Amino acid sequence: MIDVTGEAAEDTAGTDATTAPVASEPTPTVDRRSLLRRPWAALLAVAGGGAVLAACDITSSPFRRSVHMVRRLTYGVTPATRIWFEAHGEAAWLDEQLDPARLNTSAVDSKLASFRSLSMTAPELLAAYPDTGSAAIAAGELRIAAVIRAVESPAQLFERMVEFWSDHFNVTAQGRVQQLLKIVEDRDVMRTHALGRFKDLLVADASSPAMLLYLDNYLSKVGAINENYARELLELHTLGHDNGYVYDDIVNTARLFTGWSIDSATQGGFLFRTANHDTGPITIMGWTRPSTGSGYDHGVDFLHWLAMRPQTAEHVCRKLAVRFVADDPDPALITAMTNAWLSNDSRIIPVLRAMVAHPAFNSAAGKKFNRPLDYIAQMLRALDARMSTSGSVTQYQAFGRVLSGLGQVPFSWPAPNGFPDTEPEWLSTGGLIARWNFVGDVLAGAYPTITFDGGTFRSGLDGRTAAEIYDRTAEALVLETMTDVGRSFLNTQTGWTDGYRPTAAEINAQLPVIGIAILASPDAQYR
Repeated sequence: MIDVTGEAAEDTAGTDATTAPVASEPTPTVDRRSLLRRPWAALLAVAGGGAVLAACDITSSPFRRSVHMVRRLTYGVTPATRIWFEAHGEAAWLDEQLDPARLNTSAVDSKLASFRSLSMTAPELLAAYPDTGSAAIAAGELRIAAVIRAVESPAQLFERMVEFWSDHFNVTAQGRVQQLLKIVEDRDVMRTHALGRFKDLLVADASSPAMLLYLDNYLSKVGAINENYARELLELHTLGHDNGYVYDDIVNTARLFTGWSIDSATQGGFLFRTANHDTGPITIMGWTRPSTGSGYDHGVDFLHWLAMRPQTAEHVCRKLAVRFVADDPDPALITAMTNAWLSNDSRIIPVLRAMVAHPAFNSAAGKKFNRPLDYIAQMLRALDARMSTSGSVTQYQAFGRVLSGLGQVPFSWPAPNGFPDTEPEWLSTGGLIARWNFVGDVLAGAYPTITFDGGTFRSGLDGRTAAEIYDRTAEALVLETMTDVGRSFLNTQTGWTDGYRPTAAEINAQLPVIGIAILASPDAQYR
């Protein structure tokens, strides 16, 4: 395995971390000269295909609750998902997704077992990957694993929540030590608590060596506090920006978390350093340090208190609604989710149930723009594709450049706020062209690490009219039918008419073009 970006990360001396810079909006890049070097793009360009794709609805369909739920709560619909959902119904499907232990993930688990770094402890990682270059290999395994799980794991809602919390408690995988500690954090914090109580996740994150290093809290001690973690804890992780706290609260929070550090003796474990802890009286927004118990216990008590503040519930529920429902979610939806949070001791499952049960969830269908990884996973799942864990360095670097060009290499966002979540940050001409290029290259077999069986959407097309072929392919790939504009566009590309019945050879020749048009259409960019 290799660093999927194709570049070694700069070392940060292995011990110190600085506050991440404020990141600008993602700016997906693309080599525009390469666009027409792709045969599929040249074919579409003959009739202004790219312009048509960017300007009209190719597919459409009436609202279907089952389709909408799967699109929002998973990374995309697979043939198997459709069959299971239709056979068992919404309630059974949701119950299973909210209880991932019931799902058989053995296939993807077995595949990822070849990435040895994912199961290592911090001391094992630090011993096995002694320099920046080797640490990039381990971080590359983590990044590829995230994509593979999104595409292939049956525990789809669980994987979506892991990604959500990774953004919410963002730690950038950069520098030798931080890259290695991020692997442990992903496994022991995000994946362990993804569907549990927020208050438990908050404590696990606060004591995560990856977070302690990233926001410098491992350096904070009595008489020399570091405010980085305290500020982000209040502003990003819990209450929200300027939502009920003042600067003195930040200072006192930093004092409370002095001594929360990294154990150098065990190389990467959490250690509460009593000698570094400020034991003085502390009051934060009405919470007062107890007169009994240890300094560590006081920090846990405050985190639990913070997790149950109405401001925290509203802030995190709004972020969940933005991720799963709409860029500007209905206030009534946020209220319903917040009430579920406060009534259930910050348990996430009741919050998610409240979200999907609210009318605002249905009314947002087809309006949420896919982030790059959403789009990649959705497309690959529609193709029922599989990703290899035994590719060569060159092959993984090629895939890494795609992720980099689209602007979303997992665990690479430099600022503490995580990858952005709304359409304006991701919709751009360069970003769309990069997506189109990726679709065409996948269907052309340009990535040896990605394989799929075209028979999934080829089956049953022989003897049918062109219009029927278009509709059946659209239904198989995006669960929609073609619009009149879409059929007209495809007729221009294939040279067929709606009533024409192409031969098997003609279908085989034109099916990639049909698939590209559907998967690269504006409709496929939304869910």
